[in-house]
Order: sequence, then C-alpha cells, then structure tokens
Amino acid sequence: MDKRFTRDSDQKIRSIYKAFTELVNENGYENLTTRHIAKRADISVGTIYHYFSEGKPAIAASLYEKNLLETLDIETFTGYNNDDLRSQITLHLQLHKENQELYRAFDQAIYSHRDIFGCTKRKRDEILSEQLGEQEAHRLQDIMRVYSTVDAVIHRHLFVEPMFESDTELIEYLTIVAQAAYGFPTRNRKLHDTA
Repeated sequence: MDKRFTRDSDQKIRSIYKAFTELVNENGYENLTTRHIAKRADISVGTIYHYFSEGKPAIAASLYEKNLLETLDIETFTGYNNDDLRSQITLHLQLHKENQELYRAFDQAIYSHRDIFGCTKRKRDEILSEQLGEQEAHRLQDIMRVYSTVDAVIHRHLFVEPMFESDTELIEYLTIVAQAAYGFPTRNRKLHDTA
C-alpha cells in the first residue's frame, strides 16, 4: 500500500477522533451528529462513512478501543505486583476524571449500539490474547473481569454518586478487590487505615 495514502488515512482518522472528542466535550454525545463531526474535521460526511460505516457510534467504538488498548497495560493489570496494579487503577481513574464527557459518550454509545461494541470487544480480546501469549491467554477472561469491575466502580463513583470520600480510598478499595480476585493476600488492611 502507498505510504502517502496510509499517512493521509491516518491523518483523517486522527482529525475525526479529535473533532468527535472536542464536540462531545462541548455539547455532549446526544447532541452530536456525523455532519457536525465532518464540519469540525473539515472533511466530507462521505469520508467519515468511508472510515466508520455506522457513523457516530462507530467512531465512538473505535476511539473507545484505541483508548483501551493504549491505557490497559496487560502486564501490570495481571495482579502480580501490587504497586503496578495500584498504578494501573490510578491511571484508569485519572483518565476518567480528565475525560468525563468522553467516557459518558462511550457509555451512551455502548448502551444504544451493543452490536458495534460487541465487535470491538472481540477485537480487543484477540489483541490482548496475543499480548499475553499462548501460555497466559487462558487468563484473559479473569483479567477482563477485574478490569471491568474496576471500570464499573469508577464509573459509578464519578458519574452516578461518589462511593468514597477520596481518590486514595477508591484506589485502595479497588486494589484490594483486584488482589482478592486474583487470589493474592490483601495484607488484612482496612480501608479507613489507608487514607
């Protein structure tokens, strides 16, 4: 494939992601249309549908997958090292706090277009299985359960109602939950002793 064509395609996709993110932050996902995204990205609506055949929800699904794969460090999320696990949970919380409107948009897109996100989930699992390697691929389901639990609690805490008084308490709680899910000792710590 021509490198110039690939570079041009990558640039267009980046500009679509950027426009989508900016508009979600300004107006919310529900008020966003594919036409708005095209105008902001300075490309045609047809170009968006060339790269994202389902339009707005496909952009959300693709950007969700990109963000997940960039932020989920499969090596540190395996529970082998408590400090790495805590760091991964801290990063996850930080990204959600910094990009709340974007994560709300992902939630809305997931709820209304489960079919598109089902394909994203399968692709994510294939990529993560490759990262784990043949010896560890069987652990993917357990890792994704822990990741999903962390994600769900963070969403509930940030978007529905605060569950903890501080980020430190939330991170410590999620670290203990993740360690327990992996069968590691949690050192009998109490949440109120860690803040």
